[in-house]
Amino acid sequence: MITHPFAFMRLPYAVLMALDSRMFHFWLQPVHYLIRIVHIISMAMFFGMDMLFDLGVLRPRMAARIAPAAQLMVRPLHVTFAIAMVSGVVLFFYDPVHIGSRAYLTPKLALITLAMLNALWCHRSVYLPVLRGNAAMSMRGRIGASLSLLLWSGVMIMSCLNSEGVPKVFLR
Repeated sequence: MITHPFAFMRLPYAVLMALDSRMFHFWLQPVHYLIRIVHIISMAMFFGMDMLFDLGVLRPRMAARIAPAAQLMVRPLHVTFAIAMVSGVVLFFYDPVHIGSRAYLTPKLALITLAMLNALWCHRSVYLPVLRGNAAMSMRGRIGASLSLLLWSGVMIMSCLNSEGVPKVFLR
């Protein structure tokens, strides 16, 4: 019996089995945990920098002071995002049947896609003016920063829910 709210969003097992490669699994097995460590650290660094940037955009008094910090964060933000995405894809292909059959993977992927679309929507009108030191923040900027906060927080929540199953209660 399926007991989670996103069960209908699971990837089909036939697709997951077609993506499974035992050769890749055995090749990656000695460094699997190193890749997981890299993924978790890069994901945490990206999430932290993105949250600081979005919170700075949302605070009107911080708009003038966020430009120098944002200019320092742009390259590490992009690098950590790329590392998190590449390592996440590698971890998925390490064992696609196991990872893909988890309940919250599809909602996590949907939220990542929406967050990336939001970043694309806000790039020229929100992020570039902030990097240039423009103190005036539009309603679109506040909406974009709020959506970014919500979507990336949702990605992190789905990741946490996806990492392990519901605790089992042992009754006597």
